[in-house]
Amino acid sequence: MHLIAAAIKLAAMIDPRDEQRAWLRAVLESTGLSPTALAAKARLAQPTITTFLNKAGVAHALSARTVAAIEAATGMRYGPNPRPAGFRDSEAAPLDPGGMGADLDFVATATAGQPGVDPWALRSRALETAGYLAGDVLIVDLNAKPRAGDIVCAQIYDWARSRAETIFRIWEPPYLVAATLDPAFRTVFVVDDHNVVIKGVVMASIRGRPSRGR
Repeated sequence: MHLIAAAIKLAAMIDPRDEQRAWLRAVLESTGLSPTALAAKARLAQPTITTFLNKAGVAHALSARTVAAIEAATGMRYGPNPRPAGFRDSEAAPLDPGGMGADLDFVATATAGQPGVDPWALRSRALETAGYLAGDVLIVDLNAKPRAGDIVCAQIYDWARSRAETIFRIWEPPYLVAATLDPAFRTVFVVDDHNVVIKGVVMASIRGRPSRGR
């Protein structure tokens, strides 16, 4: 639990403006729009987005009206994990902190309302020989900088089909590699920050109580 506490403490120090800039960059990357084009699409003044992105000294965060306009124009919600249309989560799924069940109530308590700290359910065998099994809950810090050997959350984009997929792998710069005996996960991904993007670092994992047969 000390790793979760550390992740929460780190997330609590994040400036809301930095969080909004990270969201805006994710929106621009996923939509392919320029800041000027996004402002026009959202019917905002042209400098609204460009000034906010380019000037670290901007004293104020984006207003709720501006955020709502961008959400309406792009279909991407504000938050640490914006999800474009066509997104699929075959290897992992984001968890609703309010619906994880009594066995994992402490996860909901630890992560609720903490910007940049998300719980995910692992669905694949991609990390089984590293000790992570399907069904484990992985606590992801979206603000942490990955280091070699870290377990990371990444997204693989298929821009032609407007789709993306979330995966969990080991970061061995510049590669993402699996740790499994399953040949289905032999593909090695090269992180290029366009088609393959690291989104966060796994700070802790939780294994729930095994279900009992009747």
